Amino acid sequence: MPDRPTVVEVVPAASGLGMSDGVATVREEIVRVAQLLRARGLAIGTSGNVGARLADGRIAITPATMDYDDITADDIVIVEADGSPSEGHRQPSSELRIHVEIFGARPDVGGIVHSHSPYATAYAAARREVPAVHYVLALLVGPGRDTLRVAPYATFGTVELARSAVATLGSDNALLLANHGAIAVAGSLATALGRAERVEELAMLAWRAEHLGGATVLDAEELDRVRDQMDRFPGQRPAESF
Repeated sequence: MPDRPTVVEVVPAASGLGMSDGVATVREEIVRVAQLLRARGLAIGTSGNVGARLADGRIAITPATMDYDDITADDIVIVEADGSPSEGHRQPSSELRIHVEIFGARPDVGGIVHSHSPYATAYAAARREVPAVHYVLALLVGPGRDTLRVAPYATFGTVELARSAVATLGSDNALLLANHGAIAVAGSLATALGRAERVEELAMLAWRAEHLGGATVLDAEELDRVRDQMDRFPGQRPAESF
């Protein structure tokens, strides 16, 4: 079955900050999500980054080489849609280019979470796609698909890596970066964080199932049925409700 565009809801501000919120509020939300990224074991030290699209098209992003515990709203950097400087006294994350390219390619995306979570990064290091060991993968990939893809390797911080990520992501909501980590996208930062957690959960389940002799995976047709069922029972979309 060919890929079809994934419909991604832009979550209202009350549900986790969408693209229309004020700059100060978005800066605070980026700090909150970045600190949760570390607290929930999805990043270590200064690894990973968090970015959001502002209502005027600019991008707010975490600063480079700063411990998440020390970041304040004033440290969040604002850049133009093309990545050129706009506001802020710090350098933006070294992976700014990934945010610029994804936001440019995906108008439905309002938040990006780049994690280095251990199980997902292990799969990325092995350059192995994460299979559909659980139906929650339906929240992360588009119709007709049944694995979480891995973007080809490129040096961190480069345009090559950013373009590789965009090409691999397509209409999906998450992907792995070979020998690097994972990316999750959504209409809001809170939902992107929830999806980053789901990526790690799926990678952990796949890893453990392999040690039990291998998982019996679900196919793309079943994941399509899961989406239909989730549409009938919206409460079954756990990663969408953060």
